[in-house]
Amino acid sequence: MGYGHAPWIAVAACLLVPAVAQAEQGSADSQPAKPAAESEPAKPAADSQPKPVVESEPAKPAADSEPAKPAADFQPPKPVVESEPAKPAADSQPPKPQAPKTARTAIDSLPGSSTNPGFSLSPEAPPTPPAPGGRAPSFGAPTDKDAWVFRWGGRISAWEQVGIGRPAYDGYPTTSGTILHTPALTVGKGAFWGGPGGTLNFQYGNQTIMAFVNVETSVAGHEWNGYYNSQNGPRIRIAYLAATPAPIGDVRLRFQVGAFPANYGAPGQWGWGIFGPVLSVHGYGGTATANYDIGPRTQLYFEYGLAGVPEVDESFVRGTYADWPENGISTIVNHVHAGISFDNKYFAKLHLSQANGRNVRTWFDGYWGTTPQNVPIWIAGTSGMTPQDGRMQVAALELRWVDDPYGQLGVTPVYWNFDKAVAVHNGIWWGMDWTAGGREMTRKFLGSQSNGTGQIVAVSAEYDFSVSRILRYPESFDGNGRDLRVSLAFMPYWTVASQDPNYDNTKGYYLGATFEYVLSSWFSATFAVYGENKNLAMADVSGQWQRGRAASHSGTVGMALHSDWQSQDRIVLAYSRYFYTTFADNNPARPLDHNVFTLGASVAF
Repeated sequence: MGYGHAPWIAVAACLLVPAVAQAEQGSADSQPAKPAAESEPAKPAADSQPKPVVESEPAKPAADSEPAKPAADFQPPKPVVESEPAKPAADSQPPKPQAPKTARTAIDSLPGSSTNPGFSLSPEAPPTPPAPGGRAPSFGAPTDKDAWVFRWGGRISAWEQVGIGRPAYDGYPTTSGTILHTPALTVGKGAFWGGPGGTLNFQYGNQTIMAFVNVETSVAGHEWNGYYNSQNGPRIRIAYLAATPAPIGDVRLRFQVGAFPANYGAPGQWGWGIFGPVLSVHGYGGTATANYDIGPRTQLYFEYGLAGVPEVDESFVRGTYADWPENGISTIVNHVHAGISFDNKYFAKLHLSQANGRNVRTWFDGYWGTTPQNVPIWIAGTSGMTPQDGRMQVAALELRWVDDPYGQLGVTPVYWNFDKAVAVHNGIWWGMDWTAGGREMTRKFLGSQSNGTGQIVAVSAEYDFSVSRILRYPESFDGNGRDLRVSLAFMPYWTVASQDPNYDNTKGYYLGATFEYVLSSWFSATFAVYGENKNLAMADVSGQWQRGRAASHSGTVGMALHSDWQSQDRIVLAYSRYFYTTFADNNPARPLDHNVFTLGASVAF
């Protein structure tokens, strides 16, 4: 007999023992019969199944002169007609009817379910919180919702890419034999991020207050030694304290303070999606969030956040001690958000942010000059110019539709305004691709001659769905079965204004699609397509600016081994084919790789 029958044996024993003891008392006690509302005493073993009694009215008590009969001759009292209440005895008051007592049902597989005490466990045993790591408590150990709990977990990943190189051309010296590059020599978006790394997450708290710390490292090469580039070594990337007080009427509040990232406007349903958020803030600060139920089907959302990224002195020789700050530049970010949802199906959120950068550099700044041969060159130092502060503004409208079984569609139009934004560092670190504040947005979309001043408009869209969920509807599908999971994303953008004439009034796009055909609980076939097409301007050897379209597209096929139908732990082997325009693959001395092989694994714990 398995352990699943043990609670029922205990319940049966508890019912039979007092019933037999009461029957043996007989006339010695001369007590009135119990009302029908209570459970009926058990009959002798010959008739092991007691018959239920109607629970609507209590039974008539026995007369004082008539002793209770032994259990062998006991007959259940007859139910009383609903219209006729039970008559009390002459010398006694009828007992008050009581609700039938039912044993709580224990569900072993559901953590925190109401359970009966287990064998060898005293009913007075103190409540026990979940074990460290968030595992379900032992059988018979009820949980305390206010208990303080420590949890820890993390992820270990390693992705190695090998690119099949091509020989140099146009008269540049080359080598014989097969050329291999690791990491692969590619440009543009791809299906994988190369390099090994790991994270550890620590969490301690209860339902009201919680502390979280994230420690991570990457060991992609000797440059990650963590001494002269301390921001690249093992580091605490996230540390914050969150408070979630009890609801105040229909208002739910949450406060968070510390060092952490906050992502907004991603069109994907869960987390990052394919292209990520259009606004991602990080730094040292906090957020305050309020959710208000204005009705059973409608909720409002409000949030305000403040984050700061302090400068690191230019004379500090060990990098920036973390990957957020910058030498000689500090940034303050204010961001506000408001949203509404209806039926948990339609969502709309407005995201507004402004980052102000303060530049106190003396040596690290520079400007574009020319050589005597009229070749553009970056000249370090300010050359007597006063360092300029900058500003970066973001406005995004996040729209989302979620409908079972058709999946979810997210569309987020976004607008960026830059004013000398090269002085704005990493307070806003992700927008359209990695931004590093205004620095990378200037380099990629505004041009090096813009001084970080211009305007960009984009629309980020993503559609995610499950083919099996659609085909099985209206039958439910929980993901534990064969399935084709699809994500499609597209992000066009327009540089509507730039002080760099090579980038003013230009446009481009990003596209991505992922397909995973889950064949079994341990095997999947994968296919991914990524591409980007954007304007690019560069100076040739004569000092003349050349302008063209830099496009890169890739297709990746692979197979993945995983531990369960929906597990994120996996081992992947994949092959990618890259395609470039001539303007993207523009270095004849070091041509880009077209064929890339990837072997990697990721394990969460």
